[in-house]
Amino acid sequence: MRFFAVVFALAAAALLSACPRRTSESDGGGSDDAGYDPGTGYAFTGDIVLDDARVMDIDPATLRAGASACRAPILARVTRIVDGDTMHVMGLSEVLPDADIRFIGVNAPEIAHMPGDVPDCFGDNATVFTSQLNAHLVWLTFDVDCLDPYGRLLAYVHIGSGEGDMWQRQMVRRGFAHAIDYRPNSMYAALLAADQVTAEAEGVGLWTACP
Repeated sequence: MRFFAVVFALAAAALLSACPRRTSESDGGGSDDAGYDPGTGYAFTGDIVLDDARVMDIDPATLRAGASACRAPILARVTRIVDGDTMHVMGLSEVLPDADIRFIGVNAPEIAHMPGDVPDCFGDNATVFTSQLNAHLVWLTFDVDCLDPYGRLLAYVHIGSGEGDMWQRQMVRRGFAHAIDYRPNSMYAALLAADQVTAEAEGVGLWTACP
């Protein structure tokens, strides 16, 4: 009982620690013109204003997930960004002290993980974009398989419940990642592929910056 009391106290403190934060053009957010529409969520241009209170209020049953999800949604706080499509979280709706999360359905350009590595074009940009999530709340939902060969949790990442609130869609539509069919976790592969077609046509992000 003492263990669970400590865990609950830590989770409560974490929930109270973060406030909404406005991102800027320089860190991937865009201009000041775009707001948040409760029906459609964030636009695919303009600022992203991360609001933990709004995330806490979400009914996870309204979030996109696989039809045969391997586990229930998890409310979590992001604790560390590894690169554009990988991060660590602390679970709040269940005890999950340090989970390594790999985003389903996208592949961001690689960064230099080791000295001497050469980063891919736009890898650092993608990492900066995803770094906006650091210290904020997100909902994680799942598809058929929960783990990849490296033991990482495979998840869809949500910052709201609208059409534009799946982080993977934001990454692809803004040109920070390629869409990939991560079988059998393919529930939204067609949607993300269509987002990539739009991003290519608009010439955003890596589609203009990279050869």
